[in-house]
Amino acid sequence: DRFWAHPAAIALLLAGVVAADVAGEEGKVSCGFARKESCEVCGSWGRAWCSGDCRWRHDKCVTEAESFRGEEGEVDSRGFPFPPDTRSQKCKEVTDDFSNHTVSIIIPWLAESWEHMEATLKALVYFTATNLIEEIIFVSDGNADSREAALKAISDKVVVIALPTRHGLIRAKMKAVSIAKAPVLLFMESHCIVNRNWLPPLLQRVRENPRVLAMPQLDFIPATDFRVYYPATVGHWRYEWNMNLVFTNPGDFIKDDEVPYVSPGTSGGIFAMRKDWFQHLGLFDPYMLEWGGDHFELTMKVWRCGGVIEIVPCSRMGHLFREVVHRPYHVSEWQVVHNYARLAQVWIPDHLRIFYKVKPQAFVMWSGDLSEQLAKRDELKCKSMEWYLDNVDHELKWEADKTCLWTPNPAHYLMWCENKPPDGRSIVAKEMPPMEYLAAKQAARARDEHLHDISEWQPGSEEHYDGIDNSELPGPLYIKLLWMLLLGSAAGVGRTFWKRSCPSVDRCTKKTHDV
Repeated sequence: DRFWAHPAAIALLLAGVVAADVAGEEGKVSCGFARKESCEVCGSWGRAWCSGDCRWRHDKCVTEAESFRGEEGEVDSRGFPFPPDTRSQKCKEVTDDFSNHTVSIIIPWLAESWEHMEATLKALVYFTATNLIEEIIFVSDGNADSREAALKAISDKVVVIALPTRHGLIRAKMKAVSIAKAPVLLFMESHCIVNRNWLPPLLQRVRENPRVLAMPQLDFIPATDFRVYYPATVGHWRYEWNMNLVFTNPGDFIKDDEVPYVSPGTSGGIFAMRKDWFQHLGLFDPYMLEWGGDHFELTMKVWRCGGVIEIVPCSRMGHLFREVVHRPYHVSEWQVVHNYARLAQVWIPDHLRIFYKVKPQAFVMWSGDLSEQLAKRDELKCKSMEWYLDNVDHELKWEADKTCLWTPNPAHYLMWCENKPPDGRSIVAKEMPPMEYLAAKQAARARDEHLHDISEWQPGSEEHYDGIDNSELPGPLYIKLLWMLLLGSAAGVGRTFWKRSCPSVDRCTKKTHDV
């Protein structure tokens, strides 16, 4: 017994296995320390031997490729691609009583395939305790068929809002919030596969901190195959100066374990937060139309007005990530930039020069009346953008004087990037060195400015903010156009702006529901 407990004995045993099996290269797969005919043979020795080319899944040893693929036989019986368990082994089952923290799950959708919607709902029903769900609100954003009957046939928790015309993603969410009954809002998308015990870890964070925006770790489902499911890459969400959403892990300092960690930003589509906290922050700006910008507004209001954004690794959800080519609906580039322009003037007024440099289209756009949003920001006693850069997003601060444009347009010659931006980036030619990031992070911790003492808000402390109205956006856009011409296209947008900006006077001056 003493011999086998000695590390040297184990090393000798492993060396013998390697000499006998690996050197001969006789097997087809690697079990880690040996090569065998199949992963099934590796697993016959026990879970500890299922490594190398193999993964342990559902009490058996399978190839890595098989471990990431939904089991086709199980799709027929459960109605959705069954995901692998991608949680850290350190994650513990959360069995607390959350009877006071039930959720209204909000899923807006437009032109989504029935395959994705059916799988999304069936996975929710399968992996979520019924007593935690108050309702599942599907918002049909102008679709010809709201699919109400088919959705309700799957779960009696389903509530359907059928908007007759397209309101846009932002307003669709606001409509759902206005009728939500539960104390916690859980926003989702219509092409997700939730995983085991996904909801309790999120509710645990919301209960511990009523001002948190808690996100699950998003595993990867490719746009071309809804049955493939890959474990998430570790990192956090943040923005570039053009408000482009990026996912980074500077220096690989964020590790894959069970501990929730802060994120400078949110992707905006999948998260949990208290309804009264959401309404206290005045989300969303009703003048932002259609799609784009809600994630940035969420980030600014939560972080700078007294809250915190977290990623919870023990809550896992597969999300189908789409490139533009796979998007099933049209998104107006002009409208997205217009939304960004409003946000920039409210939330980064002291950094507009940087924003206009990398988003020049916004310079000539009339942003509409901002008085309501500016008043709300002041009422919430939100901290400055400089505070956010110093204490939350150190990468964004580092990039402030390093922005550039990767474009062949000669009008941008003075702003051309020297090198192609790194993968996933658009306006910088290099990334923040890890040691500089670590130093900035440590300096922020030393200042202890992550204590969110700027808000007096507590759950149930005030009436909610609705924020939906139908007033017009005044639009002397021609003034900015004339100014643009006098500048000689200094912002370099000429042809693009003329083509995309104003198909009609009404389109540029009125806030409409059917964009």
